[in-house]
Order: sequence, then structure tokens, then C-alpha cells
Amino acid sequence: MQASPAQVTPAQLPGFFERQGLPPVVCVFGDTPLLIDDALQLIRHHARQQGIDERLRWLQDAQFDWQQLFDQSASLSLFSSVRLVELEMPEGKPGRDGGDALRQYAQAPAADQILVVIGPKLKQEQLKAKWYKELTSQGLLVNANSPDRAALPRFVQSRAQRHHIQLDTAATQLLADWFEGNLLALDQELQKLALSDLRQPITAEAIQSAAEDQSRFNVFALQEAIIQADLDNALHRLARLFEEDVEPAILNWMLQREWQTLSNLHQATNFSDACRRNGVWRNQENAYRQFCQRMSAPALSKAAEILTRIEFAFKRDSGEHYPTLVTHLVTLYCRPQQVLGIRP
Repeated sequence: MQASPAQVTPAQLPGFFERQGLPPVVCVFGDTPLLIDDALQLIRHHARQQGIDERLRWLQDAQFDWQQLFDQSASLSLFSSVRLVELEMPEGKPGRDGGDALRQYAQAPAADQILVVIGPKLKQEQLKAKWYKELTSQGLLVNANSPDRAALPRFVQSRAQRHHIQLDTAATQLLADWFEGNLLALDQELQKLALSDLRQPITAEAIQSAAEDQSRFNVFALQEAIIQADLDNALHRLARLFEEDVEPAILNWMLQREWQTLSNLHQATNFSDACRRNGVWRNQENAYRQFCQRMSAPALSKAAEILTRIEFAFKRDSGEHYPTLVTHLVTLYCRPQQVLGIRP
């Protein structure tokens, strides 16, 4: 009977290494780049503490030579007896040859190298693959998935402590609501707060006021203007974002999240309960009720179409002007009756 893999989160890695050391095989799979990077940094740090200074990084592609797994131990330098080998599988699909190679390696891991396999969150059929079962049974599995909504405030508090920040309960919940699904942006915001002179513990009001006082006009200030149907402020804040070279992925995420929230609220039988499930604060409930009322089914359909075009303009260079499309969507969110039927 195959042994069950030892499983930890990135935050649990230091304790695991202290108790059991660095295993010959470590698998890091997850849907959150920030947590994957956390895990890799901790693994590398522990390896250096153990005198493992050499590190190789491989990226699996169609031409990847799986024989490298077995050949590297013969080419160690004179200065190291053990090497850290990182193998990234972008799709988590090694193929037949790769699967056979990983199974063979798992049956007899090299004594002179630590293999770290990195990949995305795996689907159910991948979790049943023989290569995955044999590889994880020989070492450690690190789950680098985003915490669910219920665990997110606790994650925010833990992350804040890493940056030596104290947050009150409302501030923690505010950041959890703002950054659900985008933990990299959360970490960047915490770094900014760590450099600020805000009095600790930092309150939700202080975070919101700081965004306005510093005229940062970030995506959340834009989001607030959209919710309130304040078109003039929304367009002003959007213009400032473009002037400051806003990261399109973060802006797109906010615009898509608003569409998803509205869609979920439209389908709800209990509006208040749906608001809580979708991360809408109680003091925002009336604003979202009005948002839903002005965004009819045709308006939501039009918004979905523009969101798709925005994605194509950003990722595939479709030829459409990205700022124009975003401006049109923001205007639609604020004044749908004026926009419906008008093509950007």
C-alpha cells in the first residue's frame, strides 16, 4: 500500500524542516504565485543552511530532456556534494516520457540532489496519475493554494505580522475583501503600509483615508466611485491610474470581480446573505442594491462582452484600444442607460 504524502502549507515549512529536515523530493503545487514563491524561498534558504549552494532551474517544455534527472549527479562541481534541482512544469503535465521518468526517479531518488517539482493546482485526474502518487509518497507536498474566504482574514493577519504591521479587525476584513483572489497585490499593499507612518494598530478608516490623502487613486478608489455611480470621479481616477501605468492585470481583476459580484447578487433570493457571501460590507449593501438595479440583464450582458474585448486587447493585442474599452466599461457601470446600444 502506497504511503500518503506529507502535506504542508508554505507557512508550515520552517517547522517541518526543523523536525524532519529537507526530504529528497519536494513537490510545490498551487494556484497562487505568491505562495509558490514563498515556498521556494524557504526551501532555498534551508538548503543554504545545510551547505547546499548549487541550484539548477529547469523549465519543462516540448523539447525537455528527462534524462537530465539522472545525469546531473555525475556533473557536480568540486565545491558541492549535493545540488538543489528545481523542475517547473507549467501545466502539471509531464507526458508519458516525463511521467515514466518521474516514477523511476521516485523509486530511487538521487542521494546527491534534492528535486523540487513546481506546478499549478492539479486537477483531479492529475492527482490520480501514477507519477504524482509515487513522487509525493517519497517526499513532501506543499499546497500553495489561495486560502478560502473564511481563512483569508487569518492569512491577512499572518502576512501583516511578517511586515511588522498590526491591523485591527475591521482593517483585516477590509484588506481580505479588497484582495480576495489577488494575494500578490495584498502583499504589495502591506509593504506600502509598512513604510507608512500610520498609527498602529492600523484601522480600516486609516487605510481608506490614506488612499485618498496620498492621491494614489488606486483601483479600489476607482471601485468605490463605480459602486456609487460617481462617473466624474471614476473617470478622473481612471485617468490617474493610466498616468501612473497601472498594472492591467489588477485593473482587469477588479472590473471582472464587479461583474461577477453583480451577477451573483442578481441571482440571489436573499440579497443581504448574498452580499455577505460575496464580500460586500454591510455599509455597502444599499449602494450595491442600487448598482444591481441600474445594471439590468442587458447591461450585464454588454459588460461581459466588453470585458472579453478588454482581455483580448490586453493579452492578444487585438488592435482595440485598451484604455478606450476600459473607459467605456466604467461608464457603463455608472450610467448604463446612457451607454446601452452605443458601441465603443
